This record gives sequence, structure tokens and C-alpha cells, in this order.
Amino acid sequence: MADFQIFSDGACDLGLEKANELGVKMIPFYVSIDYETYYKELEELSLDDYFRNMTQEKGYPKTSLPSVQDYIDAFRPALENGMGILCLTITSTLSSSVQSALTAKSMLEEEFPQANIHVINSWHATGSQALLLMEAVRMQQNGKTLEETAAYIEKAKADARIHFMVGDLSYLEIGGRIGKLATLSGSVLKIKPIIILKDGEISIGGVVRSRKKGFSKIAEVTKQHFQKTGENPADYIATCGNTTIWEDLAEFEVLAKESMPGARFLPPFQIGATIATHTGPGTTGLCFVKKYEAYGF
Repeated sequence: MADFQIFSDGACDLGLEKANELGVKMIPFYVSIDYETYYKELEELSLDDYFRNMTQEKGYPKTSLPSVQDYIDAFRPALENGMGILCLTITSTLSSSVQSALTAKSMLEEEFPQANIHVINSWHATGSQALLLMEAVRMQQNGKTLEETAAYIEKAKADARIHFMVGDLSYLEIGGRIGKLATLSGSVLKIKPIIILKDGEISIGGVVRSRKKGFSKIAEVTKQHFQKTGENPADYIATCGNTTIWEDLAEFEVLAKESMPGARFLPPFQIGATIATHTGPGTTGLCFVKKYEAYGF
């Protein structure tokens, strides 16, 4: 039996079924579609209802991070069973979830002086956060220690990337998360920026005016990344994520695989409410993370 429990906030978009399969405990974000009542993502508000509000009713949902008490309630059973804890959170540049987790850690260490709790700001979100978790689970299953697994996460988060296309820039603007994209707002909200998430920071990888061109641009940016870094795509696992438009995802997946020859691609996943609230419908992206063996663990 593993001597540590793996946790994540809900921003990883692992999904409840996959999380249960892997033994990962989830601490969900809260989502509101009426600006008054907040529900736990997936547990109390389904993605079907969430995206129906966004696409059919043109709603702009709001999110709220997990509370300190949410983390305490999640961590305590593992500590009572004498287990260590490894918890990954969404990048601190997009949410203060990590602060809730760290406060919970500090409070629980007073109650459990021998507790071994590692809370890690993943520098990522959605698919890349999920891939980091999957590698952590694989390390756990292969007998790696909590310390080894935490050390891997710290290394891998610097090499991991998300290259994605925002479907509707207005969601970033209304959500107050447009930041470095501010120069793209106003009269040009119809464009589709290609965004790179690395080291917890957002940067622009290009601008396109159609979804099809966006697919090609993401593939181009990804290919250039590996050419520039000299990294071997075969050392990576990858997955394509999407919010609401599925009919052309296979086309994007082909281009993504061509940009990362030899990489192990997992099935596509649906981007959840925590991220989609800020990126809107029609968001599509490629996420990739280096396997733990590539670091010598």
C-alpha cells in the first residue's frame, strides 16, 4: 500500500471517474452561473449544465477557489491514517488555491506534528496539471517515494507546456484575466490568440483569425519549441483539450501528433469549468509533460 496520498484541486480537469481510477483525491473549485449561488464543479454542477449556460444562454460564469477548510477536510483522513500528502494546485498566477492549501498544511501540522505534507504550485492548469498528476501516480505505483515524486514535479513543471487557442477573448476580458493580452482587447476581440502557458506565466504565441489556422499555428509553435530546446518529443506524454467544439478535434490531434513525433498521446479531454470560465467556448489546446524516467528517477 502506498504511504502517501495524491491530491489536486479541480483545475486539473482530470475528471471524477479518472481521478477515482488513479486514486487521486480532488478538491473542487466552486462555480456560479447566476452570480449568487456557487456549486462544487462536477460534484454539484455538471459540465453539461455549465456549458449549456455558456453557449445557449451566453452566460459568463464565475468561479471561486477551494477554501482552507476544504483542504483541511480533504487532507485530514490521510493524515489520520499515517499517510504523507502530495498536493498539486493550479498555478498561483491564475488562482490563490495554493495559498488555501498551504494554510491548511500549516494548520494541520500543528495537529499532526509528524505530518509529511508537500503542497506544490504546479505552474500549470487543466491538461498539463493532469499529466503531472498521472506521472506522479505512475511513480507511486512503481514504488517511488513521496520525496522523489515531489522532486520530479518540481523539475517537470518547468519543462511542461500548454499551447492553446482561446475561442472567445471576451471571457478573459470580463474575467479580469486578460493581463498581458490587454493589447488584443477592444476592437479586435474577434481574433483568436495562441497562448503559451509556461513557468506559470502566459505569453502570446501568435494571432489567427480562424479555428483551422489556429490548429496549424499551435502545431507550428510546438514544433518550434522542440527545435529550440533540443528536447526529444519521445520523452513526453501529451493530450489535446477542448471545451465545446468536438467535430474537428481529430483534425487538430493529427497536427499535434505530427508536431511531437514519438510522444505518447493520451485520449483528448474536456476542459472544465474552472478554466473555461476565463477562456470561453471553442477553446482548444495541446498539453505536454516530460515522463519521469527522462529525469533519471
